[in-house]
Amino acid sequence: MLLSTLAAAAAAAAPWYVLASTERIANRHVEHAPIQERSLETIGEGPVEGGSVEAQIAAQAQLTQRIVGLSGLVTYTEAYLDGRPTTGSSQTAKGGGNEERTTDSQLVVRTDACSHATFEGRCPAAADEVALSYRTARWLRVKAGDTLTYVTPKLARPLPLKVVGVYRPDDPNAPFWSSNNDLVAKQLPTGAPPEITEPVDDAVLAAPALFDHSLAPAGVAVRTITDMVAEPRLLVDNAPGDVSSRLAGATVEAGNNRLTLNTQLPVTIDKVERDRRLVSLGVPVGAFQLLVLCWFALYLAVKYTGEERRPDIGLVKLRGATRMRTWALVSGQSALPMLVGAVLGLPIGWAAATAVTGAIQDTEVNALALALSVGAVVLAVLGALLAALLAERRALSSSVSELLRQASARSRVWRDLFDLLLVVLAVVAVYQVKHRAEGDAAGLALLAPGLAALAFALVAARLITFAAGRAVEGALRHGHPARALTAIYLARRPGVHRLAALMIATVALLTTSALTWNAGRTDGQTRAELEVGADRVLTVRAENRLALLTAVRAADPAGKYAMAAVASVRSNSDRVLLVDSPRLAKVATWRPEYGPGAAQTAALLHPDAPAPVTMTGGDLAVDLTARIDGDTDRVVYLDVVFADAKGQRVAARLGPLASGRATLRASLPACATAPGCRLSSLQLVQSTTEQKVFFAARAGVDVVVHGATAGGQPVLGKDLLADRTRWRLGVNGNPPNLVAAPVDDGLHLTVAPQRNGGTNDPGVYPLDTPAPLPSVRATRLQQRLVGDQRVGFGSVSISEEIAATARALPQLGTKGVLLDLEYADRLGADFGAGDSLQVWLNASAPANITRLLRDQGLIVLGEESIAGTADRYASFGPPLTLQFMLLSAIVGLALAIGAAVVVAAVERRPRARELGALRAQGASARMVKRVGVEGYLVLALTSLIFGLILAAVIRAYIGDVLPYFADGWSKP
Repeated sequence: MLLSTLAAAAAAAAPWYVLASTERIANRHVEHAPIQERSLETIGEGPVEGGSVEAQIAAQAQLTQRIVGLSGLVTYTEAYLDGRPTTGSSQTAKGGGNEERTTDSQLVVRTDACSHATFEGRCPAAADEVALSYRTARWLRVKAGDTLTYVTPKLARPLPLKVVGVYRPDDPNAPFWSSNNDLVAKQLPTGAPPEITEPVDDAVLAAPALFDHSLAPAGVAVRTITDMVAEPRLLVDNAPGDVSSRLAGATVEAGNNRLTLNTQLPVTIDKVERDRRLVSLGVPVGAFQLLVLCWFALYLAVKYTGEERRPDIGLVKLRGATRMRTWALVSGQSALPMLVGAVLGLPIGWAAATAVTGAIQDTEVNALALALSVGAVVLAVLGALLAALLAERRALSSSVSELLRQASARSRVWRDLFDLLLVVLAVVAVYQVKHRAEGDAAGLALLAPGLAALAFALVAARLITFAAGRAVEGALRHGHPARALTAIYLARRPGVHRLAALMIATVALLTTSALTWNAGRTDGQTRAELEVGADRVLTVRAENRLALLTAVRAADPAGKYAMAAVASVRSNSDRVLLVDSPRLAKVATWRPEYGPGAAQTAALLHPDAPAPVTMTGGDLAVDLTARIDGDTDRVVYLDVVFADAKGQRVAARLGPLASGRATLRASLPACATAPGCRLSSLQLVQSTTEQKVFFAARAGVDVVVHGATAGGQPVLGKDLLADRTRWRLGVNGNPPNLVAAPVDDGLHLTVAPQRNGGTNDPGVYPLDTPAPLPSVRATRLQQRLVGDQRVGFGSVSISEEIAATARALPQLGTKGVLLDLEYADRLGADFGAGDSLQVWLNASAPANITRLLRDQGLIVLGEESIAGTADRYASFGPPLTLQFMLLSAIVGLALAIGAAVVVAAVERRPRARELGALRAQGASARMVKRVGVEGYLVLALTSLIFGLILAAVIRAYIGDVLPYFADGWSKP
């Protein structure tokens, strides 16, 4: 009954496991798919009909929902117009006016945008009101209350608009903002000034009234968009194949309704279907493998208990019972406990599967799982009954005289042929595995380890009995009667080799499954560590790199658990990770693939460098001598650029310069209080009086900087200015515009002859970092010229010296560059941020770390952890299949133990008679006790050894028939 309960529980668990896993797979894939691969959009174009853009947007949304006809999608809507917001003027009077600024930002009505952003000012409501993003407003140099014009080719005259608010998305990565590529810009403007380090073409938010009153009367065609973002339940409530078919039909139907439907959802659907196929194939294979073991164990159990019933069957036949009544009597003794086991196994299997994979949410799928589980239990019981009848067949077909004899007949030839057939089948399965197409898991491939284990376990079991028979004579010859009697038991006891085969097979399968599962989990942990980088990684929002660095250092002054990091993954061909190196060893999860140790890497990235030039004071005075040649209408300035404590650009524009010596002053309130500001650069710029457009000064300008003070304290002394080793040129890859040379009383800056085309770097920079910047590269690049190695991040390209190489780097994989954040920020001098601002945390980070970071001005946008990422990978198709196979192997081992217990229990009385006869013939009690126990111990120990050897052979030769990662990832 217990063996049947295990068999029924395994059979019942398989359908629950498969269907619950399909839900889990769909949830995880949809949750973690890129927004482009889990959304669809419909685009319509035309004039605002009926005078209400809101009604038109709603109508398109309803039409899209009807066309798609799927549940599990969240809808976002908008209407927009292409154009350019513009401020200032390109033609102004001499000596005054503003520089014209413009950008390619769409005029957008995004439904419910006001509740998904934070505003300085308010959300637009009237027909002439708009709101700009904080990035666009900084680029256009406007604030709430200012005005701008919106130019579009669809209107004869620009729209005059009032800026009533500056908005900042609450989470720019949330589906509301990221489901449409035009809402949050991704590219920097061409020719942006130094203070602009982020994209600026964000959407210009407008109220529906603007479209209704300014665009509808003119018949202007606007575009309306309906974005639909998939929730995890999309592929739970609907079969992936049905979703694909529906989307294909919806594309055609949308076209018939003058809509364009775009989607990459099929990419995610294909991943879900791939994983579901793996689970749907692998779990039944594992369940069938377990059922075979169950039936084998039941066969042995019934076979051994049948030996005890042989005299009873003989007496029943002797008394004239009919053949049918004899069959019913004998089979009923096995059938009744098997049926009880089936009733008990069904809820046990459900409970086990639910505990591992969770409950099934969909009621229809729940009902299907119940029906399939009942069917699987029926199949398991029928197989068990068939195994029982096969075990009893010889006894039922034997004569009365044979049954009343207390000796078993010899095994028949067909059993040897069956063993041979299993061996041949295993060889075919192993051959298919070794010669299958890459990624193929069909046919006998998944059954190969089980077939190989069972087939070669039968061979190994025969070796045990053969070796035991050969050992008898030697044991007797050398005077070891107890050993000889144990060998006789193993060699001649009926069914011993099959029990040994079952034990060997289950040990081999359990070991193989455990090794495969452990290797997969280890690879999953490795991949998570490589992709995440630290125990936890928070994605945050900060104004720039220095603001992030300062905030993290303030939140964790001792550097025990937090480290600032910036990822820049869209920098040409470079994937760059900037880290606060001194904290690297304590915070990062360091792996051998990263090359040198964490402490050594930190030392390589952050060598000693000159101290930065700082000032604390509200006013700056610069003593200089200038010589201005050439046109009289040009105006030349000296820009002294600082970075304040928050990383913001603070520039003192001194001038216009005139030939001769002078002391020029500028007010810098941002630097008035400690810790003051850090000097970033000295720049010579010029403009025309007509346009006020500043650019690198042209040739004919010489300036000698003699010194600078702030609040009466020296900032730049003659010793520093006259030391050429403390100044550098060419930060961002553009040709330097200046020639810097030390003189007795300061630093001499000369504008170099103008180069044709391109943009020149107008600055000279204090050398407060190593230069070139040391780096660790995962892939060493071939240098074109000595010293020509450069690395790009953000908007800069700087010289690099490769200090070490590694097979891989955290988050970057096998191609990328690791740099020191503090030095890279100073050397880059662009006051920029990066693609992803992060805070890395180790396991000792306090529970209130997010509050501490928030108190320093950071906004936490998301969190990723090594444990969470590893669990995510473990919830996809292949790991779930491997997990079920491991659980099946554990149950199989329990079956083998149960079968061995049954055999020992059945043999208790005949073995007692045999051992009693030995005592009667003079054997000592000690020897008899040894013989009674040693046979089982030798059988178990030998089976364990053979099972482990067989597992090692299977693992070495067959390997993993199912890879842990369906996408083919492998450890670098």
